[in-house]
Amino acid sequence: MLLTLCSIGVSAQEIGVNLRSFMTSNKSANNHLFPDKFALQSFDNGDYVPALLKIDDSTAVLPQMRALGCRITASAGKIHTAFVPVSALEKVIKLKGIAAIDMARKVGVPNLKRAVEDVNADYVHQGLDLPQGYTGKGVIIGDADWGTDYTHPMFYDTVMDKYRVLAAWDQFRTSGNVPQPYGYGAVFTTKDELLTAQCDTANIYNYGNHATHVGGIMGGAGAGTQYRGVAYESDLLFATWKVTEADVMNSYSWMRDVAKAAGKRLIINNSWGIYYFGGMDGRSLFDEFVKNMSDEDSVVFTASAGNNGDVNFHIAAHFASADTLSSEFGFNFPAPYSENYWGETVSMTADSTDGFSAKITMYNSAWDVIYESAWVSSELDNIANTIFVTNEGDSLIYNAVASVSYSGRAVQEWSVRQSKYIGNNYHTVLSIAATNGTVHAWNVACLHTGVGNWGLPFMASKLNYLGGDTEYSIGEPAIGEGMISVAAYSSGIRNSTSTPSNIAYFSSKGPNLNNIMKPEIAAPGVGVISSYSSFTTESYNPATTVEFEGRTYPFAAASGTSMSCPVVSGIIALMLEANPALTPSEVRDILLQTAREDEYTHAVPNYKWGFGKVDAWAAVKAAVSRVGLSEVERANEVRLYPNPTNNIITLESASQSPIKSVKVCDITGRELVVQSHNNTFDLSSLKAGVYFLNISFDDFNLVKKVIKQ
Repeated sequence: MLLTLCSIGVSAQEIGVNLRSFMTSNKSANNHLFPDKFALQSFDNGDYVPALLKIDDSTAVLPQMRALGCRITASAGKIHTAFVPVSALEKVIKLKGIAAIDMARKVGVPNLKRAVEDVNADYVHQGLDLPQGYTGKGVIIGDADWGTDYTHPMFYDTVMDKYRVLAAWDQFRTSGNVPQPYGYGAVFTTKDELLTAQCDTANIYNYGNHATHVGGIMGGAGAGTQYRGVAYESDLLFATWKVTEADVMNSYSWMRDVAKAAGKRLIINNSWGIYYFGGMDGRSLFDEFVKNMSDEDSVVFTASAGNNGDVNFHIAAHFASADTLSSEFGFNFPAPYSENYWGETVSMTADSTDGFSAKITMYNSAWDVIYESAWVSSELDNIANTIFVTNEGDSLIYNAVASVSYSGRAVQEWSVRQSKYIGNNYHTVLSIAATNGTVHAWNVACLHTGVGNWGLPFMASKLNYLGGDTEYSIGEPAIGEGMISVAAYSSGIRNSTSTPSNIAYFSSKGPNLNNIMKPEIAAPGVGVISSYSSFTTESYNPATTVEFEGRTYPFAAASGTSMSCPVVSGIIALMLEANPALTPSEVRDILLQTAREDEYTHAVPNYKWGFGKVDAWAAVKAAVSRVGLSEVERANEVRLYPNPTNNIITLESASQSPIKSVKVCDITGRELVVQSHNNTFDLSSLKAGVYFLNISFDDFNLVKKVIKQ
């Protein structure tokens, strides 16, 4: 057996758990044995730490930081991101006026027509019972993601003529137009630059595809297929970020500035999630940055709720007196989901400032102890890493960090690896001890790259052990107050009860640790067909392809809350086109107030569905109603009778503006030929069903629904 142990105490409470871990692991001889959780940046032949800071008086502190060689990048309220030279890190930590500082951690990521109809977005496009049709025109949707094909015809207009991507920032690029004050990556701000770049750079996800699929859902124009997105005339921004919290926040800041320069409203879509930064209560520096930007800059943020709704990867250990509770956690063996699989990340958070201790124990198949770690106390700010090798050649490697979160909760993070799979020869058990309160723990995969977000089970392998559950399964950034978190369900067929439309088995459940309602809303996210990157190295089964400019572009299906989130982002774009004055809180209120309840959602709100299924049509109507009543009143000036009708329907207008034309269309928008005389229309040639009258005035367009019996 080989055993090494390193422990350090750090007394400053304002230093976050990630920075503590970095400061110790950077000095440890065993650092090479652990996954690369921290992404240093290199500038001017020096290494920099991406840092998150909360500063009460920035006018005093920021100049001192710059004097030490720091690069200040993004700011929202008192929260800032910065690149701090490794050589100056200890000096920066000692500066007076920094309320909190932490190192940014790496973070990880995963039939459109039917989805659009399920949420009634097609009614909004048609302008049914609205002042006009809305398609997202004049609104910007930004996507913080990886895997963007800038050349895909989905990002042109419906006739594949006008290009709608305003700009993209690829943070992995090592040459090109470097954005300031960030100082890294490359931005593309013209059509020629974007088409020349073709796609974002290969990174830890190789040549990905995720952003192309997500972008098509929220704003794709269809490229001549039926797979048209929700806000298909919106403008688009893409940011491929370098997998740390600070890089994400910088991408938000860049998008905000682009939107401000264009004088347009901005929605930022986040189809990704993680479980190990912040205290899992929505109160991290990252969460505060997002809330500040939402409140101060009117940016609307959406986030996928997560795909761990079917995994028993969470435990809640309740303590009424001094006690110890244990649970065995599973490894991703024998066939890891990813070739980058390293082991587990176990994050723990107390429900109060009361401390707790934790340890891990390795048992053989007969449940005899063969290794037991020391207890790690959240009150002592311990940092430890250990290697234990069994006689059978297997090894147990772990790293443990303890601290206090920004909201005052005691937290710990363990990285644990069993080096190989030897059947059921070993059991690795987590034990937690506390005097009172509740300690939550989440078990997720940890990759060699330092990321990973899929849950792995906690198991009640022995009497009185705790078994895992699927509760509290929503992670960052969706748990934050500034994010609208989105669950996923299977699309149904409108006005039909024959097609199930239930919650997706994988959709994560709330609430967050402060018992705030999460998710807020649900949208289609199962088998959604959208655009795929023509440059991707990922495997897929194409549903169809489109030829454009001498290149083949695929469409394929994908499932996840990554797919439901952009549906809601697109709907918000429709709302902001209808009423650009809506605040982010008003957008949220409207979405929740107009959400649909049915036999699948049961009584809402609840922690699976939030307030129910999103309804684009109802939400846009509510958005219009807050503009003022003039346009709504004009819509009420037109009356159709009888409606429903057997054959004849009459249009009566009280408007002072004369009617220029009236067209009868089916639900696809196709114009139909019917007999008409003045304002009377004979529908006897049409089958029973739903039709629309498109009515044009000199200064006004209106769509009215007609039901033919």
